[in-house]
Amino acid sequence: MKLNDSVAKALQKIRLTQGLTQEDFSDVSSRTYISTLERGLKSPTIEKLDSIARTLSVSPVTLIVFAYSIQEGMDR
Repeated sequence: MKLNDSVAKALQKIRLTQGLTQEDFSDVSSRTYISTLERGLKSPTIEKLDSIARTLSVSPVTLIVFAYSIQEGMDR
């Protein structure tokens, strides 16, 4: 699995676990951009990743580690 796809899955899983919608990110980004990230079509900048992580109430490091765990098949 590509890292982009892993970041996409991590973002979506954390968002859904917290009961957030893509619209809940309107302060940091458009729903369309979040959707694009969740489909693995784009990669966020480190600044955008930080903003998204804040909205998710997690550390950007947590999001990245979770993405790598998905990529390595540790989260099934």
